[in-house]
Amino acid sequence: MKNKWLHKFTVPRMVDKKVTEKKKDENGEEIEVTKTVKESAPATFLLKKPNRKLYDKAELFYGVRMSEGIKAGLLTRNLLSKRYEDDGGAFSEKEKSRYSELYMQIYNKENEYQRLQVNLDNKTQELKDSISRTLVEELGELRRELVEIENSQSNIFDQTAENRAKNQTIMWWVLQLSNWQEHEALDPKPFFKGKNYEEKLDSYDEYEDSDDGFLNESIRKLAFFISFWYMGRATSEEEFKAVDELYDTQNPSEEADEEEAEEVSELEAEEEAIETPKEEKKPKAKKKTRSTREKSNEEKEGY
Repeated sequence: MKNKWLHKFTVPRMVDKKVTEKKKDENGEEIEVTKTVKESAPATFLLKKPNRKLYDKAELFYGVRMSEGIKAGLLTRNLLSKRYEDDGGAFSEKEKSRYSELYMQIYNKENEYQRLQVNLDNKTQELKDSISRTLVEELGELRRELVEIENSQSNIFDQTAENRAKNQTIMWWVLQLSNWQEHEALDPKPFFKGKNYEEKLDSYDEYEDSDDGFLNESIRKLAFFISFWYMGRATSEEEFKAVDELYDTQNPSEEADEEEAEEVSELEAEEEAIETPKEEKKPKAKKKTRSTREKSNEEKEGY
């Protein structure tokens, strides 16, 4: 049978487990005591591989959401781009002027830095280092301002009918492809409750608003994987593994944080032990075998 899953991953979950222990009562007779304890039992999540029907539904969903955005007053990307071209571009005159100034300042300071490294002006090393530090700081500030202006232009196109439809379609895929298999369960089942999009979306909101760490982590990870898949950046198992590693890098687990904290504490303890070694015990003097001069020398050396 053809594999029907895009990717599988697990999320740790604390569950109740009944444990029975044998003990002796006050009369010495053996009895069984059952108690409930918490233990970690990872739940398995499976991303369903979509078929032709799901792709058709997703395409229709995107078209409907696109139309809703346009009716609500959102412009398409092409219309927004054309409007800015007619108005002289996305930049205001002030932004255009500042953008050009930044480029010229960066160009001049980079040339000055390169000239300084070659030391054509025969400056002393101390002066050269001082000027270099100043130039590097100034270049950093100029580049940050340049990036802010460029980002402001790209953010303009975030509020388009296409972008809104794309984001809602990604959410649609998250609700459709997310399945899970609880601990000791035989078969996977849909993670979000409901028979249609609206009911599943209500289930998503319910999970998101809860204080359950397992639910919060699950929907965050599902959205992360399916977003990469939708953008075409995760289609094979190898690519999904790379995305998994990226997620772990960006979202370290609490266990990893605790281990890191323990390692730091141990390291600090070791450093403290090195800096403040324990007082060594004074060696006992052997009776009638050491001269007065030897004892005197030991006292001077701090023994």
